[in-house]
Amino acid sequence: MTKTNMSVMDNVATDLFDAPVKQSLLSAFLAEPTHWLIVAVLDKRVIGKCTAMVHRRPDKEDELYLDEIDVIPEFRRQGIAKKILDHVLKLADERDCEECWLGTENDNIAARKLYESNGAKAEEFLLYYLEY
Repeated sequence: MTKTNMSVMDNVATDLFDAPVKQSLLSAFLAEPTHWLIVAVLDKRVIGKCTAMVHRRPDKEDELYLDEIDVIPEFRRQGIAKKILDHVLKLADERDCEECWLGTENDNIAARKLYESNGAKAEEFLLYYLEY
């Protein structure tokens, strides 16, 4: 998605995002060339999405951080998330990202199956939230 076709985001399925998409936040997100928003559109309605960021560091090659992939419930288990994942991984490869990292909850079996079908291997780690 580019700044020139942001209008596709005018018709987003309810509950696809955690909260309603705010135009100012969408514009700021898309203004960063290392921030990606991939969407699945059916009948001019956004029914699936992936947010990802290229993670840059001074001592290592770029990596892709895959923040979220989601498809609204009525269209799950139809291969849409797989197509979105394949597309974002292709973009990461074109960008020469060394790897992709992401997280999901232990009980999110559908997500785990999706990632493992692409060769991902789960690792145990601790997640901390800092509130301020």
